[in-house]
Amino acid sequence: MRLAQTRVCPAMRQADPTERLRVVLGTRSTAELATALEDPSPEVARAAIRRLVEIAGPGAAPQLRSRLLGADLSLVADLAKALHALGDDEAVEIAIAGLREERYVRRLAAALALARLRDNRAAGALRGALKDKLAGVRKAALGALAELGPDADSANACAELLSDRDAHVRIAAIRAVARVCARPGALLAQVARDEQQLVRLEAARHLARLPARTAAALLADPDLRVREAAAQAAGRTQLDGVATLLSNDPAADVRHAAATTLGRLGDEGTAESLMSAIEDPDAIVRVAVLRALQSVLGRAGAISQLCAALRAERPGRRRASLYALAHLEAREAEAEVARLVEDPDPGVRIALLQVADALQSNAAPLIRYLTDDPDPYVHQAAELRLLGRLRAGEAGG
Repeated sequence: MRLAQTRVCPAMRQADPTERLRVVLGTRSTAELATALEDPSPEVARAAIRRLVEIAGPGAAPQLRSRLLGADLSLVADLAKALHALGDDEAVEIAIAGLREERYVRRLAAALALARLRDNRAAGALRGALKDKLAGVRKAALGALAELGPDADSANACAELLSDRDAHVRIAAIRAVARVCARPGALLAQVARDEQQLVRLEAARHLARLPARTAAALLADPDLRVREAAAQAAGRTQLDGVATLLSNDPAADVRHAAATTLGRLGDEGTAESLMSAIEDPDAIVRVAVLRALQSVLGRAGAISQLCAALRAERPGRRRASLYALAHLEAREAEAEVARLVEDPDPGVRIALLQVADALQSNAAPLIRYLTDDPDPYVHQAAELRLLGRLRAGEAGG
């Protein structure tokens, strides 16, 4: 379809952005839409791109193509996406040639466009652009190569930028190597020692594909956000390292990530580590641990382990197990829980009073029994609970 040469609507020249957007969405004039491609508002220009394609179809390609390297950089991806949808081969050639332009902004636009055009004919030119003097162009070229998928030559070329002087380029290089290399671990090994936290953070997001020593270094990174990302991305080969984080890491966010990952991986061998973590000082971590325990053992298996822990030597483990069973509303543990009225630790007996209603079909007899407890704190707590139930008319049984 040939774009019509019609007079531009005055509203397109004078209105505020909202009015101009309304005009774009309502017009069928290709001339008005072509003018709107230059609108200072990105939202208006984006709407014009979409509308022009809807109305003109393949006939919109020349107008879009002519602006590909000269548009505001925020619009380049939208133009390239539209041209890709139209199957416009000329756009690919223009973008490839653009990588050699003298003006850096046009080289950058070319690399950004090629990331959306996704044409393997550009691979060689993009590898050449990895040597561009401008960091932004190198970064964009890495992103475009990543979109082209696995390629041995591209993997090696991208890996060279893992030591680039610019940290943002190194981050893009990690992402690209992870995309274009089938086994990126050996190439990515060096990044665990990068001086920049953001670079190590990106490396940690690919932990499951890294060599053992590299993964271990990231799991032990001095920065908690790196350790958190490493814990989130870990695979089965890093189970021991993740379990260690759950047990020992000083940061609650890291322990939470570790618990969540152990649940996701579902390995029964981690049940012991998860059971130890039911005593975690952070309530949010404890909830994540319980979810993980159910994922690993199933609800029945988790309740069985928690019931067994009610007989643990340490009072802290018995209390934590009791609270965990209450969180699960495990009425099936009623008999095991009731035995704790004779627990030697007053703290356990007070905890029993706190969770009795969640774990007993009728908690009144248990509460009455503890009103005669020899410990004054337990006795007082039981009296208060019983009084509260009497006031609420719940003293039956």
